[in-house]
Parts: sequence; C-alpha cells; structure tokens
Amino acid sequence: MTNTKHVVIVHGTWGSGSFWVEARAAFEERGFVVHTPTLRHHELPLLAGSTQVATVSLTDYTDDLVELCESLDSPPLLVGASLGGLLVQLVAARTPHVGVVAACPAPAAGIFNLYPSMLRLFARHFAQPRPWAKPLFPEWEGWEWGCANTQPPEVARDMFAELVCESGRAYCEMALPWLDRRKAARVNFDAVKGPVLVVGGELDRVVVPAIGRATAKKYANATYIEIPASDHMVLFGAALPTTMGHIDRWMESNKIAARETSAEV
Repeated sequence: MTNTKHVVIVHGTWGSGSFWVEARAAFEERGFVVHTPTLRHHELPLLAGSTQVATVSLTDYTDDLVELCESLDSPPLLVGASLGGLLVQLVAARTPHVGVVAACPAPAAGIFNLYPSMLRLFARHFAQPRPWAKPLFPEWEGWEWGCANTQPPEVARDMFAELVCESGRAYCEMALPWLDRRKAARVNFDAVKGPVLVVGGELDRVVVPAIGRATAKKYANATYIEIPASDHMVLFGAALPTTMGHIDRWMESNKIAARETSAEV
C-alpha cells in the first residue's frame, strides 16, 4: 500500500490549473503530491477556446477528472473552487477519495440558485438564443463586482487578464437542471463516502454563502465554515491562510494526513 497522499485541486469558471500557485504551495508544505488539472479546452486562449468549450458538458469535465483520479496510486483528497467545487462532488460520487473540500461550490441540481446577485451576473447569458450552444465570456464589471469584490484592484486586474471562456452548456446544466435530460448537475450525495468540508465566503456574490450551507446539508458527514470578509477567492491571497487553517483542523479531525516530505508533479 502506497504512502503517497495526493490532492487534486480543480479550478473554477474561466480558470485554469495555473491559477493554483498559492494553493499548490500550501498543500505541498503539508506533504501532498499536488495535481492541478486544467479543464477541457481551458488551456486555449480566450478567443481560440470560445468555440471549442461552448458545448462541453459537466459530464465531460467529470469524466476527465475521474480518469485522472483513477490513474493515481491512492485515492486523493479532492479540492475544488466554484465550478470546481461542484465538479469534485460529482467526481467523489464516482471514484474513491479520502475527502472533499468544496470551496464556494456552484449549485448542484436541487439547490436553489436564483439569488439576485447571481442573476445580475449571469442573466445576460441566458437571455440570448440557445445559450447552451454559446460560450460564456468573462466580463470585467461582473468579475470585479461579483468574484473579486474584496481583492486589491491590481490583483483583480491581473487575475482577469488570465481568464478564458467557459462552457455555456455547463452553465445551462447548472442553472436549468430541469431542462437537462442527462441530469449532468445532479450529485449522488449518498455515494460520497468520505468527509466533506464546504467553505463559503461571507461577501461572495457569485456563489452566495446560502448555497454552501445548503450543499453541506446534503451530506451525512459534512462541515460548513465561512471565511469572514472574504469574496469568492477563499483559496487565494489574504483569505488563503484562514481557509487552510480550517482545512488543517478538518483534516486532523478526519485523520487525513499527508506524508512528511513534499513532492511536486
């Protein structure tokens, strides 16, 4: 039996695996072998990737992540933020894992999602014809107001410059699950056997804290914590040490420990 402890960290909407510089370092300091996959077509520049990513399903993303997890020599800790927070739950229902950390998770099917701030951010996309066939472009006003609303302006600008397009189909699967015959956003909560930590940001506007609290209530073994004065970026910048402190205590209470020496992949 291998002693290696893996963590798979999954980025959110418009992101890529390269976003996880700080979180990668934090988990490596704790002795994990860190994997930061980039979701399908998110490696492409914004315009080049827009047509490729437009019709990708949540199921496509999940299939790719399950394949990665099952290639590892031991079940990983699954960590995801925003869209990634939903994806790690979908993955956890399908493959062995030691635990799940869902940071500001996008809402699974069955969780109320029609909050005013979220409608303000995404209504324009859904108002156009056939939104499931069109890419979701990042917009500066929405990013600054809804996602990075407590970040220093220069940090918010630097992060925005790295964003790429997101799948309109995946967003329709999340926002309009009753129209999705494949039920791509439906999590089999009972199949998630490991402990779950859900992290919310007190000032998050793109995934309001109520969604995190509702998500935690779906699990038999879940803990919900909220980062005071934090926006959506609970795994970045000034909020990261506080979030990692909560993760440390949760891992200790659930006996999730990495080996003493760190490694990089």
